[in-house]
Amino acid sequence: MASNFLRAADIASMLIDSTSLLMTFPGYIFILVVNILDWMKNKRLNISDQIISGLGLSTLIHKIAQVTFRYTLLLGGHRVHTSIIWFYIELTFNLLNFCILLLSTWLAIHFCLKIVNINHKLYIYIQRMFPKMFPWILLPSVLVSLLISVPAAQSTSQFHSTSSVLFNASSSAMNIFLSVQLYYAFYALCFVIFFILLLVAIVSLFRHIHQLQKNSVNFRSETVQAHAGAAKTLICLLFLNLLQFFVPIFRMLERTEQRIMYFNVLLAIIWHILDLPILLRGSKKLQKKLHEIWFYLVP
Repeated sequence: MASNFLRAADIASMLIDSTSLLMTFPGYIFILVVNILDWMKNKRLNISDQIISGLGLSTLIHKIAQVTFRYTLLLGGHRVHTSIIWFYIELTFNLLNFCILLLSTWLAIHFCLKIVNINHKLYIYIQRMFPKMFPWILLPSVLVSLLISVPAAQSTSQFHSTSSVLFNASSSAMNIFLSVQLYYAFYALCFVIFFILLLVAIVSLFRHIHQLQKNSVNFRSETVQAHAGAAKTLICLLFLNLLQFFVPIFRMLERTEQRIMYFNVLLAIIWHILDLPILLRGSKKLQKKLHEIWFYLVP
């Protein structure tokens, strides 16, 4: 009876997972196509669009990998028979999760440098040099993510023998965590940097809005509305990455407790669905193109 219930729960979560992929797939392709065409036309792409494209591509690959992996496990009865397959599975998810967080951190740095003004030589120097790092910094970011992810994937794959079941109760969650502590140390460091910088940018925006209101500027003026819109976007991005931060942590715990898998699947689905509109909101160019397509389709 219990096995039938788990089987039904697997199928239901798989259908929801697949549906969320079908819902978001056109949106991610839209982001990539618009930015690629813009780059081909102008031979350049601004920093936020470069990072948003990287985030869109990474999140889309993550979603496809998740659906493919869970579909394969469902057909195979939750069994993976070789440690090398486990290694590539762990490497894929570790790499994508770290890439997404690292790109989000670059985006937070970019927004912070644009919004926050500090009259200090070092800060001004960083403001000037940061745009020159793109797009060249993106490839080293992927390589750093790979170097950090490989040892974690090797350590985690050792917990699965050739006949291992996905949810092996004999494997302690604490042992698994200790074996990949370097990965999670860097992962937590990136998140802390991202969180602090985005929080500073949000506070700076609200202070500027308050100053504008203090100077008797109408709340409905374009300047105030632009600041308010930017603040909302950053708050959404902060909440989104808070969700994304817990996805790999719950992935680690789900190896010892099957029920956690369903919660993690739900968390990942919410993250993937919310990610798309927030990325679109972060680019005026994408919003403009989306409105043009909408008015063309709905006269």
